[in-house]
Amino acid sequence: MNLKKTRIVLELMTNEEIVLSNLKTLMKSKQMSMRALANECGISSGQMHRILNGTAKLSFPELIKMAEALEVDLKNDVLKNITTYQPNPNEKEKISVAIMSISNSRVASIVSPKGKILGSSLLSGGLDLADDSDELMKLINESANDALLNIKNKKNYTLANARLKLVTQSYEFEDKRKQFKDYAYKHFHEIVLLPDWIVTLLAAFDGNEGISLVTDKGVSLSYLHNGQLKKIGGWKYPVYDLGGENWLGVETIKHTIEAAEGYIPMTELARQVLSKFNGKIERITERCIQSGDPDIYCLFTSFLLTAYFTEDDAAKNIIASGFKQIERTIKLADKLIGKKLKITLNGSLAKVYKPFIEQSRLIEQIDDMKKVELLARINEDDLQALGIIIG
Repeated sequence: MNLKKTRIVLELMTNEEIVLSNLKTLMKSKQMSMRALANECGISSGQMHRILNGTAKLSFPELIKMAEALEVDLKNDVLKNITTYQPNPNEKEKISVAIMSISNSRVASIVSPKGKILGSSLLSGGLDLADDSDELMKLINESANDALLNIKNKKNYTLANARLKLVTQSYEFEDKRKQFKDYAYKHFHEIVLLPDWIVTLLAAFDGNEGISLVTDKGVSLSYLHNGQLKKIGGWKYPVYDLGGENWLGVETIKHTIEAAEGYIPMTELARQVLSKFNGKIERITERCIQSGDPDIYCLFTSFLLTAYFTEDDAAKNIIASGFKQIERTIKLADKLIGKKLKITLNGSLAKVYKPFIEQSRLIEQIDDMKKVELLARINEDDLQALGIIIG
């Protein structure tokens, strides 16, 4: 972030009440209603109401949109009569705390304002925005505090003064994202939420052209071409994400039921799945329906993979059909880009699908710590240059 922009952000934070008062005065003089301003800015009426009443954080991008919608000058009109921000020489350093949720674990890295790695941690238990915000914050604080353990002069750093950069599951849930950001501002100085595909792609290719294919519970493909980041898929199963763990699990269940009911010959895979449920199909459906876990089907993928690595033909056929779904996405990306780029393959199913992909296109998998260290160092300007608006 450039110095001029940083100063405006700091002035906004220091004088938020005055800024909100200025905005209301400008709205009145321009005869613009709250609903009209919200529509012009692409913000919901509810969020605009919370911003103007001071119950939701006013971000710098939102401030720019409001000034443009009101057709006024940001500095002379919106920031009128505010006190210029003066740095406090005794202020504690603002560290960056980066935490990535990867499968069922979370990796954390703490970076100094000068970009030096101060500490890191790896703990079990992932982060999902769909979960309760209090429980989510407990896990975040646990990771951050664990990473702080080995830092000298810990008194120079506080989490309340830190920039939190976070990669979680369920990033696509926009309302939950906004809700959690408002909540997290009570604990951290600044909040940045990013999807894992952005961090993986940038870490793999260091700003150069390339394709990132993530095959996990779901499947998503992203690519960097002509200076722009684009994504295909990653919409969560059962909406989409064909070929991922959830999809493979459902295909395994369907295969087992068809074998048990005589549509197809009984297979070793179906026999193994049935043995886990006392040979009863109803036990399988009961487990899926009553679980309440949206990723319950991944359990059946574990049975599938066990059979696959013992060369079971039925399992091999299901895996092959999963790759056909993924191959469609790769071919679409090649068509959109106009050429074949190198691919970084990551996720829990990377080892399974690797033999199916053209080997000359593959590069090495990206170390999780490298990804989280990049997350800690990345800034808003870097992302905006690639057409990414952070949320």
